[in-house]
Amino acid sequence: MRICITRTEKDRYSETFLLNQIKELANHATIFPVHGGRLPQRNNDDTLLSSRFFWIMHNIAKTISGKRNNYFGNHGLKNFLRENKIDIVLANYGFAAVHILPVCRILNLPLVVHFHGFDATQQKILKQYKEAYKTLFKEAAGIIAVSADMKNKLVSLGAAEDKISLIPYGIDVQKFSPAYPKKQEALFLCVGRLIEKKSPQSTIHAFAKTKQLHNNAKLVMIGEKSGLYENCAELVKELGLENDVVFTGIQNAAEIINYMHEANIFVQHSVTAANGDMEGTPNTILEAAACGLPVVSTKHAGIKEAVLNGKTGFLIDEHDVDGMAKYMIELIEKPLLAKEMGLAGRRRIEENYDLHKQSKKLYNVLQQAVNKKQER
Repeated sequence: MRICITRTEKDRYSETFLLNQIKELANHATIFPVHGGRLPQRNNDDTLLSSRFFWIMHNIAKTISGKRNNYFGNHGLKNFLRENKIDIVLANYGFAAVHILPVCRILNLPLVVHFHGFDATQQKILKQYKEAYKTLFKEAAGIIAVSADMKNKLVSLGAAEDKISLIPYGIDVQKFSPAYPKKQEALFLCVGRLIEKKSPQSTIHAFAKTKQLHNNAKLVMIGEKSGLYENCAELVKELGLENDVVFTGIQNAAEIINYMHEANIFVQHSVTAANGDMEGTPNTILEAAACGLPVVSTKHAGIKEAVLNGKTGFLIDEHDVDGMAKYMIELIEKPLLAKEMGLAGRRRIEENYDLHKQSKKLYNVLQQAVNKKQER
């Protein structure tokens, strides 16, 4: 099977799940990744899918009409799919799939759309693509959701439930392992972009309350120093926590694992942003659990499935800072419980979020779509 995988950007640091997707599916099929916007314009080596003339004309036409789909824009992707004898297209993000669908329609190629989070919840996107999503849901050969919440949301938007496959993200479990004993007694770790839906200020406020009872507590926050970074840095200063909260900036995968080995507890206060933006299932929570860390987080999106409340960690309502602090304190004061929850979390990841198993499920959906087309 020859699969074209589309993504809006190439190798974005916060989208390791897409790199995993490409790498794992390559174990089962021949993969042709493309990128460069909602209607892909570039090959995996960054060369244009069509001549520079067509690329320039596409941008001119897009500027004049306000529409991404035009003869010049479709031309490159259409020729790429035809020349490489593609059997099926896997389009990442619903809004991108909308623009890829017309090309697949012309070539009579099955299209499977993979939703990831904000593409199913953000108000601006839903307003812009509401009607287009209905057409997409009708014509797509398959739809992938990463959590039960997301599946329900897609059904509410008009997708047929029997067309949706629930396939949570997976991680390469073998790359992560619990590390004991811990050198620290109260080191909290948070990994993720400093943006509204991750509510880093809530995590800092909860840590401040924890610090009042446990003066040895420390918080490490890994993520790009953009978005809400200035607000968070100012909050830390206001709370007098400059020596207790560390913003590391972006770290590579190996460095993040090292931090997870040193940490005692993983914390993340995910919320629904004002514009409707939500998580899918944060990979960092899966990775932390695979490293044997108990997780304190919120009852939000796929987190509710990844973390078993009271068994592999604690979940609180969104914006419940006092509740978050309560469980952070409890896990400091009960190290045996923290270890027990962490190991239970590791087992849960092995059983339900193994990358190889999840990728095989995705491959099977794609293969079934190709088989169905061939049977017609």
